[in-house]
Amino acid sequence: MLDISYNISPKLQEYLGKIEDLRKQILLTPISQTLELHLKWEATFNRIYYSLKLTGNSTKKEDMLELLSEVAHKKINNEQKIILQYKKSLDYIFQNWQGSQNAVDAKAIIDLHKIIGNGRLRIPQAGLQYLLDYLQARIENPIIQAAIVSIEMEKMQLFTEHNNLIAHLTADLFLYKYGYDFKGFLAYETAWIEETKTFKENHERALRSLSLTLWLEYFAKNILGQLETIAQSIKKPKQGTVDLRKSFWQLNERQKSILNLLDQPQATIANRQIQKKYRVSQITASRDLAKLTNLGCFYSHGKGRSVYYTKI
Repeated sequence: MLDISYNISPKLQEYLGKIEDLRKQILLTPISQTLELHLKWEATFNRIYYSLKLTGNSTKKEDMLELLSEVAHKKINNEQKIILQYKKSLDYIFQNWQGSQNAVDAKAIIDLHKIIGNGRLRIPQAGLQYLLDYLQARIENPIIQAAIVSIEMEKMQLFTEHNNLIAHLTADLFLYKYGYDFKGFLAYETAWIEETKTFKENHERALRSLSLTLWLEYFAKNILGQLETIAQSIKKPKQGTVDLRKSFWQLNERQKSILNLLDQPQATIANRQIQKKYRVSQITASRDLAKLTNLGCFYSHGKGRSVYYTKI
């Protein structure tokens, strides 16, 4: 039986109210496609970098940047493999759970865990399902749901490996499901590293304590801080913190044309179609698709020869 206790304190109410105001502002403010692409890519990178840094991943920022932005990957080590798997996990959440009407069940979390590693569930699946049912039994603010599931899954140590990562990803899943990804610009993990001592104090206290009120306040406060930064970035765009070469953002005429092909709803494209339409080799078509995927314009689906792409 779960023993979870928390209060919606005045401070937490204040944070959640301000978050709602900023959420409306961010969602309703028109921005250019270029700025949106930059903000999304930077947020995705920061989420991956700071989340994995918390787990002890020693990959340097510039090396991770190169790994996530390159078209073809050379031989990679275990830490680099986790980076790419974590990116796939975030893509899975975006593709399958953004605005989803489905309830989050144990199978969804197990499928998500399979993307980041080979670990197995340590307890009966019913134990994980009980936690998810508890969270969804009543209407609650998604930020509260995300904060609770992130800490409770760490407490339970459900899997044989990557428990902190799957706990974090499940929190992200709840945020995306209810539209609290803020156009994909959210990367609240940044504050967890920038103020590591404060994070560790709050995190360790939450793991020990029965009451999660202080953890909820801390979690919401960090999201609020991120949203204030996002709102400012939209209002007054400036040079981002992710230093990518200019060529990364530039598309040639064929790549622009491929992008336009998927403007229709439900449109898909595969490597062979590009080869035939533009009379290019399989390698050139693969590079074009990888470029558009790395930029965050396309998502890939399937494996091997059955791979196809859709526009984000």
